[in-house]
Amino acid sequence: MLMIGWWAWQKHREQQADIALYEAKKLMRTPSNRSTAVEQLQKLVGDYGGTAAAALAYWHLGHLYFEGENYPGALTAYRQAQQRLSKAEQPLMVALVTLDVAYAQEASGACDPDAITSFEAILQLPAHWLRGEAYLGIGRCHEKTGASRKAVAIYERALSDKVLDEVSRQMISERLALLQPSLKEQG
Repeated sequence: MLMIGWWAWQKHREQQADIALYEAKKLMRTPSNRSTAVEQLQKLVGDYGGTAAAALAYWHLGHLYFEGENYPGALTAYRQAQQRLSKAEQPLMVALVTLDVAYAQEASGACDPDAITSFEAILQLPAHWLRGEAYLGIGRCHEKTGASRKAVAIYERALSDKVLDEVSRQMISERLALLQPSLKEQG
């Protein structure tokens, strides 16, 4: 009997969290309501931290912080979402959040090894359509840190990747074309 009561309470809690997430997402659609949406999402993760809705709430908080150029806040929120998602049960969501972590690290202005590691992690995940974004991110980080030769090597590696989509292939080719003349001038 105790187990049935706990199960019913847990289900009710998950439903309440889902409703709170739905209400916050409605607010996110209107720019003037974004601060209220942030407050509701923060309350949701505080009240329902162990639920699936809390993982999604952290992800949405990350987006709102990123849009507001609060990159450290976005990174923290994305990492919270990442910790709460299961690679086995939600591999595509894990891939998207991992990409968001990498973008937040890059946007923070520090294309340090952590950002490159996050972009490289995407290459190991089953979300093949994100591979182009990962290669571009790694290449941009190398470019920003002055490692143009490493960027060229990454872009060349990307172009040999059989599962790379055509749009990414075109963007990578364009980045490569911009970098190669400057490398030839450097000798």
